[in-house]
Amino acid sequence: MKINNLLIHLQNSVDAFSLKPRHVDQIRAFLPETRIIIAADTRDFLDKLPEADCVLAWVFKSAWYERAPRLNALFTPAAGHDWVEADPAGRVKSFYGSFHGRIMRESLLAIMLHFNRQVGKSLEDQKNVVWGRLDYNRNVALFSQRVLIVGFGALGKSIAGLLKAFGAEITAVKRTTTGLEGNPDVDRIITYDRLEKELPHADHVVLVLPGGVETDGIFTAHHFSSMKQGAYLYNLGRGNCYREEDLLRALTAGPLAGAGLDVFAVEPLATSSPLWKLPNVVITPHSSAISQEYIDLFIQEWFGLLLKEYGGLVPSP
Repeated sequence: MKINNLLIHLQNSVDAFSLKPRHVDQIRAFLPETRIIIAADTRDFLDKLPEADCVLAWVFKSAWYERAPRLNALFTPAAGHDWVEADPAGRVKSFYGSFHGRIMRESLLAIMLHFNRQVGKSLEDQKNVVWGRLDYNRNVALFSQRVLIVGFGALGKSIAGLLKAFGAEITAVKRTTTGLEGNPDVDRIITYDRLEKELPHADHVVLVLPGGVETDGIFTAHHFSSMKQGAYLYNLGRGNCYREEDLLRALTAGPLAGAGLDVFAVEPLATSSPLWKLPNVVITPHSSAISQEYIDLFIQEWFGLLLKEYGGLVPSP
């Protein structure tokens, strides 16, 4: 496939998720013969869509494919299918981002170390001018702990790679273990039906499940009660996989020592939610993937996909 007209609509309310001039320069250097069209807004995007044979976009509705007779491929930074719908006719191939792990795993690590190294206590001591050195005896290192990663797609694998470098013992939870054999970052692979038996052994449980009906409420009150006393829970996937009341019970009555939460069933998290005031909870506003390198990583991944899928962009015969 030779890209003649590339239409880009990558504006976002999050500035780090928006196209910058440097990204256009990178694309122009990679595709010097391609006409690059930057849409000013959604209306402009739809007006220019009929001439595009390739699109980079955050949002694409199924009805829009009828306006794009020349379109061959659609690429989006989004990992989920929430904003970009597949072509009902199956004519246009859609590609979703899988680069997010390099950013999100650092967000996860920051919260893990916050709990393991009592960073909250350090900040409080500094605020109160307290030299509380003898209170740090319960600090613990990741290399002595077990991490259970529930949902082992591209994000889960990226997380495993970073935590394994710290020496943590990694257990991956997936619907099927096919294709994961021999992964050097994983010590144990189990299917979801064995999760309850594994929970009592995990110091950290990381949820990176996709949204949708299949995962709605999949992590139940019974799962929470099966967790190790003093364990920590993290959710960087979607907020529908458990009920907030079950999480609250586990945080206030045990067994959880704390939680790092980036996603919620309803966002923004209601100001009335008790989670805001729990001292053993770190809340981030669905920001674990926000970083200045975000679009750079997407562009790099897109270049790789073009070379892989379309043979180096040679013109079709």
